[in-house]
Amino acid sequence: MDSFIRLTTTLTNPTLSVDKKLKVICEVTSDVIPGADRVSLWTFKDNYSKMVSTVNYDRVTNKYGGETELSRDDFGAYFDAIINNEVVKADNAREHPQTACFKALYFKPNNIYSMLDFILHHDFKPIGVICCESVGRPYEWTEEDEQSLRRIARSSSLYFRLDQTS
Repeated sequence: MDSFIRLTTTLTNPTLSVDKKLKVICEVTSDVIPGADRVSLWTFKDNYSKMVSTVNYDRVTNKYGGETELSRDDFGAYFDAIINNEVVKADNAREHPQTACFKALYFKPNNIYSMLDFILHHDFKPIGVICCESVGRPYEWTEEDEQSLRRIARSSSLYFRLDQTS
């Protein structure tokens, strides 16, 4: 089955749990975007002062990780960039001005080199982020990768609110 058809079918199925839908979003994203070794979905909390992951998927191990929390106090440049620009595309994430803030606390411990993120909306209000990370090596994100992630984010935002998971 085509990945986008799988995504739409899953998101519109009223019998599936939100958890299952979140996992399928991550799986489809990693299938469609070759450099996305890890895919995670995040929700903004406390008036955009933090982001909390609702699901973390590792394509290499095919496993889901636990919750992670990121504070705007620690990663302000990234928060401003993703909220204001909708997309953060960092082939060299450890040196990119919008993502270098993650280098010591997040990238190095998790072996992350590249990041491609897109905002999730509800009623034109940012509610979260879909995040793709390249592990173990830098990855040059293509225009097709960005367009695919944009399409996945918009479909995901359209069918249900990610902030309902909290």
